[in-house]
Amino acid sequence: MRIADRYILRRHAGPFAFGTGVVMFLFLMQFLVRYGEQLLGKGLPIGIILQLIGLNLAWMFVLAVPMGALFASVYVFGMLAADHEATALKSAGVSAAQMMRSVLLTALGLTGMLVWFNDRVLPEANHQAKVLLADVQRKRPTLVLEPGRFVQLEGYTVLARAKYGGMLLGVTLYDVARSDRIAVVYADTAWLRLSTGMSRFLLELRSGELHEQERTNWYRYRRVRFERMWVQIPARDYAFVRSDARLFARGEREMSIAQMREIVERARARQRELLQQMEELLRTHLEHATGGIGSGGVAQWIAPVRFRLESLSAEYAEAERQARQYLVEIHKKYAIAAACVLFVLAGAPLGLLTRGGNFGTSALVSLGFYVFYWAALIGGEKLADRGYISPAVGMWWGNAVVALLALNVFVRVQREAWSWSRFRR
Repeated sequence: MRIADRYILRRHAGPFAFGTGVVMFLFLMQFLVRYGEQLLGKGLPIGIILQLIGLNLAWMFVLAVPMGALFASVYVFGMLAADHEATALKSAGVSAAQMMRSVLLTALGLTGMLVWFNDRVLPEANHQAKVLLADVQRKRPTLVLEPGRFVQLEGYTVLARAKYGGMLLGVTLYDVARSDRIAVVYADTAWLRLSTGMSRFLLELRSGELHEQERTNWYRYRRVRFERMWVQIPARDYAFVRSDARLFARGEREMSIAQMREIVERARARQRELLQQMEELLRTHLEHATGGIGSGGVAQWIAPVRFRLESLSAEYAEAERQARQYLVEIHKKYAIAAACVLFVLAGAPLGLLTRGGNFGTSALVSLGFYVFYWAALIGGEKLADRGYISPAVGMWWGNAVVALLALNVFVRVQREAWSWSRFRR
């Protein structure tokens, strides 16, 4: 039996790597389509781009591993059935459960690994990716001067009528930074470059004139001819600057399970405290009411009580929303990891039943399962966040449906095995 276990596991290695890699590739393409223009149009170092992609591969890996396990189990067990290897194993007294044993143990190991990864690695990767993406989005795109178009710089507007290589021809520079005067510079040629520290632009103007007019006194006009003139223009956010990740607040997807549980416990404690305050408020004012209030004092008594109760109720609802938000994320970490085992439990019997030992059938079955599970996960998360269902139900109902389907197909496979045993006798 050990030989059969090793053989089945070896058959799973390639399809598992292929299925996981394809899903990660699709997620990567989606990420590049969404952020590719920002990454490639700002003159970022290639190392920064690769680091941002690498950090985002963490969440792609978490979502791709269950899909890889599902595709591999459907494909390999379908091949075993199509090549009659499963029949040979059954004739030797090996049941379907025994054939699945080594794969299920491996899936349990993957589940444990994903729980650790979701708790330790993924939150930090998500936080670093968020900070790095914020730095990238803050950086301005690389400055490109196009002929015939006005370009806004810090306190200046530049117009170049033609461009030859790095040389600008027929340049007009408008100084709009000062409110006490109007200044316009005309130059036959100019060169614009960033300083070494990328903190300012250096505009070198040649063969031109400076025209300057005071706004308060129109008789004060000055015209200066020059052969060469330098203008320094501040260049803010053109240099890429890394931020300190410790200064950024963490969201629920950037925290470990222990950190989120602590927040949930604080929110629940706050809710208990608010309930006590509401009970005490009602008790105090009911005692006051039973003591007797004149008709003119009823409105004066009810108004402040109502206002205070509404304030406490709003704070209670906010604490409930916060607790739900973090509970949803906690359950999601476990539910996605548990999907590895459930997908193997469903995929292996399906492969044996359909005898789908080809790529097309395996991919189609896996895609159908994954689309349903993904929709269940997203829909359950939204419903749980809005308070329509509990966080546990929202995150686990998709797993429950897959588990029921896995149980159904496994029973059918076992029935076939029992029929085969009676026929062999």
